[in-house]
Amino acid sequence: MKIKVCGITSVEEALALYKEGVNYIGFIFYPASKRYVLNKLTLEQIKNLQMPGVLKVGVFVNEPMENVIATADAAGLDMVQLHGDETSNYCKEMANHYPVIKAFRISETDDVAYKISEYLEEVDYLLFDTASSVYGGSGISFDWTKLASAVIQKPYFLSGGIGPDDVSKITSYVTSDAAGNCIAVDVNSKFETAPGQKNIQLLQSFIPTIKSL
Repeated sequence: MKIKVCGITSVEEALALYKEGVNYIGFIFYPASKRYVLNKLTLEQIKNLQMPGVLKVGVFVNEPMENVIATADAAGLDMVQLHGDETSNYCKEMANHYPVIKAFRISETDDVAYKISEYLEEVDYLLFDTASSVYGGSGISFDWTKLASAVIQKPYFLSGGIGPDDVSKITSYVTSDAAGNCIAVDVNSKFETAPGQKNIQLLQSFIPTIKSL
């Protein structure tokens, strides 16, 4: 299982996570987020991060496409994560420029299969997060069995309030047939001492455990 750590706001933390073996590092380019990366780092600093084998992911929310492409180019991103209400046509066009992870916020009443149906042919990956009044970073988990019943025929990231106490739950899920095409676990707020400040010590024990699954 691969692992993505999102909400990075410092070069030092990015390099520390690289040394710990993360597969994806996420930078949030949503100005309303407490983890808005451009409050802490420049595009050039992100571009200059040397982390062979680690993919740099930019997280965007309802951003004009030309802005996303310009930012991704300037920051040297490898992928873009669309975490807002982007349409399938928007995603299809974006996928001509960068690999796309489309995030879906899942509520108790959502029909997951229906929600993702028009996107399956347009994006490279899916990501499932918890529905909330904000775009991401709620620190709340959702019912993963909703994914099992959807039969998701696309590689996806499991996200939403995942913390260090969830290792057994993650292990049970990702090693079961129900997980299907789950390729990565995505973590953020439950591994922080403050918004945008990661607890590297917690991640040092969590990362190898998840990668061994």
